[in-house]
Amino acid sequence: MPDQPEPRTRVPSTAPARLTELAELLGGESARSRKFLGGLVIGALVGAAVAGTAALARRTQDRGDRG
Repeated sequence: MPDQPEPRTRVPSTAPARLTELAELLGGESARSRKFLGGLVIGALVGAAVAGTAALARRTQDRGDRG
């Protein structure tokens, strides 16, 4: 089996540090991580509300076309 070609872009040397920072944020132990997780939850709820509103609008529009 031939060797895999070298990727064109390399992962920056700071990548492990970024992963460590992300793990710390997801841990929920510091004030910074709690703020991050709170923002994540709020973003998820807003996204779900927007998606639900769009789905409801499509469903209402589909019923109007049939009736």
